[in-house]
This record gives sequence, C-alpha cells and structure tokens, in this order.
Amino acid sequence: MVNPKGDDAGRERVTLLNTTPDVINLQGWSIADKNKRKTMLAALELGPGATTLVTLSSEGAQLSNDGGIITVLDKQGLKIDGVSYTREQVARQ
Repeated sequence: MVNPKGDDAGRERVTLLNTTPDVINLQGWSIADKNKRKTMLAALELGPGATTLVTLSSEGAQLSNDGGIITVLDKQGLKIDGVSYTREQVARQ
C-alpha cells in the first residue's frame, strides 16, 4: 500500500511473492526506492509460492505518492526484481 490514509510513516507496505520453485533465504536482502534508500528484510526463508508483507519505516525505503520504483536487492546488492508504479495507480488505491 503506497498511500495509506493518514500519516504514511510506518504504514506503507510491500508484499513479496516467491515465484520460484526454491526456498529463498532473505537474510541480508533489502528493498530500495528510486532515491536508493533501503529497508533491510527480516532474516526469514520464503518457500515456493509464499508471500511476506514488509512494512516500511520512515528511515528506509519510501513509496512516493507521485509514482516510483521499488527494487529487491540480494545480500550482494544485486537486483533480483523490481517494479515501477505511477501516480495514477497510487490514486486508485
């Protein structure tokens, strides 16, 4: 959720889905925004088809209400996946 009602701090969320047939260890992984701010992910294992909900704090990655980019980085800092979203998509939430 990019633009929750009220104050956004600590209420913006990103859902991660493991689309692979393998268990993925998220220890050391992070989510980055378009300004390169990062939120570290919890050290957990995500099974095939499983999801985890990541709540972003005001100190790390932020979801801009004007649209942006969210990138998932592995522990080496390499891009694993990413998505962009527009202001129009935010407005429809």
